[in-house]
Amino acid sequence: MRTKFFALFVIVAVLLSACGKAAPTAAPAAEVVATEAAAPAATEAPVAAGDPVTLKIYLLDYTPDTITWLEETINPAFVTEHPGVTVEITQGSWSGWDTTFAGFFTAGAGPDIINLGSEMNTLYGESLADMDPYLGEAAWADIANFGPALENAKYDGKLRGLPIFTAPRYVFCRTDLMEAAGWTTGTPANFAEWIDFAKMASKIDTATNSLVQQALVPVDAGSMADWQWWLLVFNSLGGELYKADGTPNFDSAEALAATQFLLDMRQATYGPAADAVAALPAGQGSVIDVNAETGKDNGAVCLAHSGWAAPAFDNAIWEKVSIDAFAGDPANFPNSKPVVLAFNDWLAVPEYSQNKELAAEWLKMAFSKDANNQWNATMGLIPARNDSQFGYVTESSQLKREAELASQYGVGFAGIEEAAKLSTIMQDALGKLITEELTPAEVVEKIQADYVVALGQ
Repeated sequence: MRTKFFALFVIVAVLLSACGKAAPTAAPAAEVVATEAAAPAATEAPVAAGDPVTLKIYLLDYTPDTITWLEETINPAFVTEHPGVTVEITQGSWSGWDTTFAGFFTAGAGPDIINLGSEMNTLYGESLADMDPYLGEAAWADIANFGPALENAKYDGKLRGLPIFTAPRYVFCRTDLMEAAGWTTGTPANFAEWIDFAKMASKIDTATNSLVQQALVPVDAGSMADWQWWLLVFNSLGGELYKADGTPNFDSAEALAATQFLLDMRQATYGPAADAVAALPAGQGSVIDVNAETGKDNGAVCLAHSGWAAPAFDNAIWEKVSIDAFAGDPANFPNSKPVVLAFNDWLAVPEYSQNKELAAEWLKMAFSKDANNQWNATMGLIPARNDSQFGYVTESSQLKREAELASQYGVGFAGIEEAAKLSTIMQDALGKLITEELTPAEVVEKIQADYVVALGQ
């Protein structure tokens, strides 16, 4: 979605929590095919032709190309089919999303369609409308074309909206910089190799006591302790966030190993906390790219992130970039598996909306086969619809590789209880990890205890 909570250093055109990538040139707008209207729910009167209605849509951190396409192609086509209806798109940010959404739901009023992230089906599910009467199999045959990302748009087994894309976290590595550092065996395949690689490929300018080359930038370049990076590592060990009884599983061997790995990688890159060097300076574009102004590398050898943070697909640097899953630590954890942690941003319809049928009709138009392809073409991401993965997806060797890895190794970032609280709890504890205020064992103990309280268990 996407982290949300991304580090500013990685500068993608979005966020979080985000970091920067030039959006690919948008493909020609696809023809929007009208879809058959679903029967209105019994509790909602259909909108009569000509009745003045404003359908409000709230989107978060999309590229200008995306918004332009929606406003110049999708919305006019929708208004033509629905006389008297006005579509209003408001753009927000992943920064402060929880406060914004809480305001909507507390007031019981707000946009008819809101942009949510992967983990938010659990967080807001009870406040979202059951859209099965409009978007389920009986109402819309196209729903069968959506892939695994559809699960992120459900709560209690019912559709609450539709997924836009899947954006897994891959490991992108500059093969030329790896070889220059003396590393010739490809992307590291276990924890020990990653630690050795971090020591070998990270470079420090002794004159300024700062990093000038960082072996691995894992979401957050500076701290190397982002909670979503932790989740990726944890998942690669076969870890499960919750035990069979529903209680948190941060007191597990996998959680301790993931936490220790983050500290080991931090120290292998920066040195012990007492002698820590300054972070890699911010550059322009992706951290694995070449700075267009200076002609020098931005400083990262490998990047663990989604395609948002990678170079634009038409960039010649891709001839020197490999794409892999994160491999885990099979020697010490037999359940380890290669993983790409998949984020799936989606659009949901709140229960308070008085325009659920209209919202569903807009979603069906914006998520037709051609439209879902075009929406994602503006961002260079993989469409949520399987039948929308054509054109720029199959023509791009990078996206083709990413789609194959996502299909084979994808693990969903969803179903997290009280995700906003968990992220705060984890970031606080992981911050104390890298300063060595807490040991790895104390960190997981703190997260476990605080999360149990947050869940009211």
